[in-house]
Amino acid sequence: MKAIQIQSYGGPEVIEVVDIPVPEPGEGQVLVRAHSLGVGYPDVLLRTGVYKWKPALPSILGNEMTGHIEEVGPGVEGLTAGQPVMVFGTGGGRYAEFNAVDTSLVTPLPDSVDLEAATTIPNYLVAWAVMFDVAHRERLRTAYINGAAGGTGTALLDLCRSEGIATIAGTSSDEKCEFTTRFGPLGTVNYSRESVPEKVLALTEGRGVDASFDHLGGPALVSCLDMLAPLGQIILYNALAGPPDDDLYTALRERRGRSLGVQCFSLHSFDDDPAAKERIFASVIERFADGRLDPPIFDRLPLSEARRAHELMDNRQILGKLILKP
Repeated sequence: MKAIQIQSYGGPEVIEVVDIPVPEPGEGQVLVRAHSLGVGYPDVLLRTGVYKWKPALPSILGNEMTGHIEEVGPGVEGLTAGQPVMVFGTGGGRYAEFNAVDTSLVTPLPDSVDLEAATTIPNYLVAWAVMFDVAHRERLRTAYINGAAGGTGTALLDLCRSEGIATIAGTSSDEKCEFTTRFGPLGTVNYSRESVPEKVLALTEGRGVDASFDHLGGPALVSCLDMLAPLGQIILYNALAGPPDDDLYTALRERRGRSLGVQCFSLHSFDDDPAAKERIFASVIERFADGRLDPPIFDRLPLSEARRAHELMDNRQILGKLILKP
């Protein structure tokens, strides 16, 4: 079978297409034939070697795939050959035509769920968790979404739309701002040339937003506290732009009359709580099955073009979700 492997860390040039044997499912495993493979930023972190949960080299890239069970290994109950499933777990291994995986990484999908759209489910898992488990959904009226044109950004926009939460979409270009209007945001911010706090306050008539969902962080993070409504939160689900320039603790104390918060989130916080992860999966899949969610697919590339897919990721050219097809 074809698989996408790296033998060293680096840019897209380290990606290789290799031929390896189709694996046999072991005890408690199933063999899954890939239908669609999602490309996400954790794959870039795996490729560059900065991901905390990276496997030893050489390794196969990829964290998410959908497909059908080809074969059931010994000791497996409740799963059958031909069943549509999602395979999701950090640490790579998904960029291949077949995956032999532990059943703990396998989630059955209803027949009504499109398997290409389902590659975005991990993005929606993060979106669901930060909205319902971190941001106090009952108080969430308005939200700013940074990097809103990417996989998790569009998942947040889509989920907020389905929940009746007003959004402001922040992106790095006018083209990306225009793309996000399909989700009906209250407004957009091109943060490469506009002040995010000023624009957000203008769009909310001075009130600010209840939550800012942010994967960048960076030097201007502290200034974004001023666009939060009382009891508002900045929820960082990554920090790709690095730490803030100013002292965050001092800044929060200076604004203590508005009781603001900053929280760093990772889906790995549920690693030791499978029941919570199951609950989030079930909630997201239910909304996929009944058509409440509509993830945008940017493009579909052959598995053999994984290097090209990572070039697009590195150049920040993707609007929505990029998929590899075996």
